[in-house]
Amino acid sequence: MTLKRPGASQNARRPVAAYRAKKRSRRNAGANATAAKLREIAATMTSKSLILLAVVVLALVIVVPRVNSYVAQKQQLAAARAEVAQREKEVAELQIDVKRWDDPAYVAAQARERLLYVMPGETQYRLTDSSGRELPLTEEQREKARAEQKPWYSLLWESLEGAGSIQQVPERKN
Repeated sequence: MTLKRPGASQNARRPVAAYRAKKRSRRNAGANATAAKLREIAATMTSKSLILLAVVVLALVIVVPRVNSYVAQKQQLAAARAEVAQREKEVAELQIDVKRWDDPAYVAAQARERLLYVMPGETQYRLTDSSGRELPLTEEQREKARAEQKPWYSLLWESLEGAGSIQQVPERKN
């Protein structure tokens, strides 16, 4: 089949397949050029974005350890300052305790409490319980006695262990 071009003579006929191929090639040439431009832009963008990504990663590799050490040092500095403040508070309390020892009434009270001294002319009485042990005189001594006392279940367990173990009774020589 052949087509006649408008305004062409009767003899000027072109085959349809050749006409269509030429038309297709013109269309494809425009499309190929557009696709090639798009590929070029994409390749350029890809290479630019890869370079940008590499620069960002390099910056992170350089900056992150430094920032990490900076933050760690800040935390250590804050902890050290808190410890210094606490130590200064302890020093102030100890200085107050040292100043108390300059007072003769405080020294006498401590001698009575700690060393069980009495003033001349006073009589000291010591209380003991039924086992002969002395009773604690002060609240502080009572608290110490309570802290040293074992719970009942520990005493029970020790009793059971002692009863269950075999002990050799030393022989008596007459």
